[in-house]
Amino acid sequence: MTAITRTVYGSPSVLSLKDVEKPTPKKSEICVRVMATTVNRTDCANLLGKPLIMRAFLGFRKPKHLVPGTDFAGEVVEVGEKVDAFKVGDRVWGFDDQGLKSQAEYMVIKDNKGIVKMPDYMTYTDVVACAEGAHYAYNFINKTSFKKGHHVLVNGATGAIGCALVQLLVHNDVQVTAVGNSKNMD
Repeated sequence: MTAITRTVYGSPSVLSLKDVEKPTPKKSEICVRVMATTVNRTDCANLLGKPLIMRAFLGFRKPKHLVPGTDFAGEVVEVGEKVDAFKVGDRVWGFDDQGLKSQAEYMVIKDNKGIVKMPDYMTYTDVVACAEGAHYAYNFINKTSFKKGHHVLVNGATGAIGCALVQLLVHNDVQVTAVGNSKNMD
């Protein structure tokens, strides 16, 4: 299969397109044909290995994973023998800020990791564009105690995280004042 690869931390110039072995799922993993992925702010930090604390998870001297990528949308093409929640043909998407090796034609992921089935009405490109922002917004909300009727100011509401945060807060009946860059007013 073809994949984006890198062996050192650095700018995008350290990336190259190579043929690598297609991964095979273990007992509790699934293999996904990647239909869409992004390059998000987490990918950029993982590529650079900065802030340095990230290297505790990614590899101190060099990246643990040859293939970068933190999010994906695709189709299940193979399942491990212990996988019950997914089947071949399922449309799925997911995110993991420590890396999924998703900037490739195929990837494997544990069936209990950051992966869910896609809504039928969404396209691969639309759903994958939501992954990172929604992940961080959801985790922020879970660390606070908002209640119905509370008033919250979201600064940066036109970015991926802010936009997702506004939607999650409104869904939870929180009163939101959203602030963003004036160039993004529309």
